Amino acid sequence: MRSLSRLELGKSGTIHSFSDEATACKMMSMGILPGSIVKLIRKAPFGGAVYIKADHQQFAIRNTEAACIVLN
Repeated sequence: MRSLSRLELGKSGTIHSFSDEATACKMMSMGILPGSIVKLIRKAPFGGAVYIKADHQQFAIRNTEAACIVLN
């Protein structure tokens, strides 16, 4: 298993779980759920954020939040 922050650009993965409860609540309220397929679209310069596509919607999330998303 690996975190979303370690995913390569253009690659996809399936969300297995979240390693932080607060991040889990925030992600699930946005519709990013375990079992969702996420694709890493772009990384912001200087490591500020990552842009992902999950279930046909695009999101920008912090790098620290991406590190809490565990992929299969």
